[in-house]
Amino acid sequence: MIKNKIWAVPFLMICFFSCGKNNGSAQNPGPGGGATPDSAIGKVLSDWKEGYMDIHAINTGRGESTLYILPDGTTMLIDAASSLLSESDPIPPTSPKPNGSITAGQVITNYINYFIKATGNSKLNYMMLSHFHPDHMGSYVSTLPLASAGTFRMTGITEIGAKIPFDKIIDRGYPDYNFPTNTASTALMSNYIKFINWAKTAYNATAEQIDVGKADQIVLKKNPSKYTNFQVRNIAGNGRVWLGTGNGSINTLPEASVLVAADADENILSIGLEMSYGKFNYFCGGDLQYNGKSTYAWKDIETPIAIVMNQVDAMKANHHGTGNCNGAVFLNKLAAQTVLIHPWRDVQPNPETIGRFYDANIGCNIFSTNMTNPNKVRLSEYISKIKSMQGHIVLRVHPGGDKYTVYILDDSNEQYKVTDVYGPYQSK
Repeated sequence: MIKNKIWAVPFLMICFFSCGKNNGSAQNPGPGGGATPDSAIGKVLSDWKEGYMDIHAINTGRGESTLYILPDGTTMLIDAASSLLSESDPIPPTSPKPNGSITAGQVITNYINYFIKATGNSKLNYMMLSHFHPDHMGSYVSTLPLASAGTFRMTGITEIGAKIPFDKIIDRGYPDYNFPTNTASTALMSNYIKFINWAKTAYNATAEQIDVGKADQIVLKKNPSKYTNFQVRNIAGNGRVWLGTGNGSINTLPEASVLVAADADENILSIGLEMSYGKFNYFCGGDLQYNGKSTYAWKDIETPIAIVMNQVDAMKANHHGTGNCNGAVFLNKLAAQTVLIHPWRDVQPNPETIGRFYDANIGCNIFSTNMTNPNKVRLSEYISKIKSMQGHIVLRVHPGGDKYTVYILDDSNEQYKVTDVYGPYQSK
């Protein structure tokens, strides 16, 4: 991790010119809708190339899902946004993207298949669930279509995994799914477990529980010796947090019976990771939050994480940027230059949360996959500062990790055309 970073607000320049694919290096030195050698506005995003690291925030309007293409072409999917929440809900979801005639799982499947082909690989090396909520793994109803094997129903992660082969799946509960309560018998989790058992036979896949503290559970699979400056550190999961040195971790939670009695939320059990590539550092943490800390201090999982973290170049906002997460202590420590938010309900992101991002780093660049119109009204004082509020977001780290560029892709169809370009930003 990079310590003692000092942020500089990028010089603003908007550059309009037309050019074709080249080497993937954006030339406009600041944010703004300029064309670049590899991806001009209105053209399909150029393919990933070896040495680059792509972080794709996929927008289905139904939760959170991120595709990672690592520097050597190793691929990983974290979460599978596929909630079936009704649009008549008191806190309604955003509109489904590209439309309501296709499942969110199929949208993610199509997106993955399109972008991983550049790696020469037709499978995912890793699949991960940050935690067990429908907006991250898929809702379950008994009328969902059965997979061709007939043993499980397709929703979110199970639909994607039924259509795209994968090598390993990592979550917080394997193999027993009994912390803090036994969830293996619930319809959602029972279906998921059937899927894992099927994949072990169909793909010879393996399944593992997150091993907090380790930096060798998620590794490059194609050419690791070429990218020794790349690492994924398991920062948190199941309430355990990395010690900050070595590979050990510490439990921050009381015993399971206390968690149940205090109505502990699944969110605080989310997996958190830090990815490092040269100077570039990135944090993602599912739905980590601090809700309820005034009554139970242990419900604040963000502060123990902040203790072992240093500043990062970019991060995924915890819990879609709602009001009970991304606390001041946490954000002040990370001081991210770039923030990716995956809102999918009317209260996301929360104005106070957005304010804390800017308080932590006045030059912060915030990108949101979508946002409801009523929430734009609530965010009125920040609307002019948020860089983008609609579309898939692709953060592309340049070879070696010294800089990165952010692309916004049209999410109204599945053509993946660039609507705007920001950067490059210098890693610190």
